[in-house]
Amino acid sequence: MKYKILQDLIILFVIICFTNNNSLGQENNIISKTKSQLKLTESNQLFYQGNIKTALLNYREIIASNPLNSKAQFGAARCYYKLNDYENAKYHVEMAFKNDPNSDEDLYYLMAEVYFRLGALEKAKINYEKYKTICSKQKLKEYNIDLKLRQLEYSNTTLNNSNEKITITNMGPMINSKGPEYAPSISIDGKYLMFTSRRPDTKGGNVDHYYDHQYFSDIYLSKWDSLTNNWSKPSNKLGRINTEFYDASLSFKADNSIIIYRNIMGVTKSGDIYEASYSKNDSWSSPKPILYKNKAISNKINSSYFESSASITEDESFIYFVSERVSGFGKTDIYCVKKEGKNYSEPINLGNNINSPGDEKCVFIHPSGDLLFFTSNGRDESIGSYDVYYCTGGYNNWSEPKNIGRPINTTLEEKTINISKDGNTAFVGGYYSINNQGDADLYKIDISSLNLLKK
Repeated sequence: MKYKILQDLIILFVIICFTNNNSLGQENNIISKTKSQLKLTESNQLFYQGNIKTALLNYREIIASNPLNSKAQFGAARCYYKLNDYENAKYHVEMAFKNDPNSDEDLYYLMAEVYFRLGALEKAKINYEKYKTICSKQKLKEYNIDLKLRQLEYSNTTLNNSNEKITITNMGPMINSKGPEYAPSISIDGKYLMFTSRRPDTKGGNVDHYYDHQYFSDIYLSKWDSLTNNWSKPSNKLGRINTEFYDASLSFKADNSIIIYRNIMGVTKSGDIYEASYSKNDSWSSPKPILYKNKAISNKINSSYFESSASITEDESFIYFVSERVSGFGKTDIYCVKKEGKNYSEPINLGNNINSPGDEKCVFIHPSGDLLFFTSNGRDESIGSYDVYYCTGGYNNWSEPKNIGRPINTTLEEKTINISKDGNTAFVGGYYSINNQGDADLYKIDISSLNLLKK
């Protein structure tokens, strides 16, 4: 009898211990899931605040503890996409889909975008079409799905049409860094190369905590050495040209004065266009708003909206610029002002032959005024994302924009371009894989075979 009671007590003790352990395990599991959910919410907030790198670290922490968390996989994929790391974006978006095809309403859209950037055109098409069947009318319009399907179709037709006479050369580690380089501009006399970069040595060394948590941009300048046939080490120590905020290169005037972009908190209206006079000793004056001597027209160019690119003809008869003002056909459009005596005209929109419902980003007018280059993501004839286009003919007679084609345009982003005076060399800020230093690099491209100035 005693043994029976003892046996029952032991069994009861085991049951109690098991129950307590099981309850404790369930409690720990609930706590773990709660922490994971809080971390996911925090990561999403960081992503939408533009703090992509910190958001990515958080998503990866969640994935490390639970690789099956499809929402974290989706979040990581979005971050890698924003950081232009499309291979890692592909891995994580495919993991999200594998774990749960319904993990996010934009999953098919993100997969399509990633595949498009990587040149997997058929997979991109399948996912755009799938997304089109499930997304709202608002998302269909917001993401321009029909446009992207047309761009895919065009891109597919160009696969075997790459111009083999065009050669692309990375400008090398003297010019390029591990950070992004973009907006190259060559002076008309070929003496100076100006570009924009976001490096640790940016003036003030500050990071934009309100946007993307990367270094503010500075203007860098390199000088051609005719003895060594090389560019000098670029410098951002350019007197008063750079500030502790956003400064970016745009273009040169004929006398080597420069046109630049500034976005300074409490000073500029949004992003504004400035100019600085050349002093003939490798130095420039303190920048002032473009055409500052004519305040009325200067304020028409620099509106309360975002102005981001500008280029001027050699005789200064025309200034072409990009603006986000509401009078445009898309998000950003190309405008120009025409010299009339000692003054300039009101800004003139170049019209919907050139401007699309999307973004026209960079504009470059050849010194002659007869050749216009720009980048856009809103045209049907796109190989992918932002492409380079050009028009011939001159003001009031511009031809239909033509896609400059492969290999200059790719399924990645080509946002900025500048052309030498002889029309034989292009300078592009892009993501070509050729000796890439780590982010967007500057490339020198032989385009002499295009004979653009003879068209």
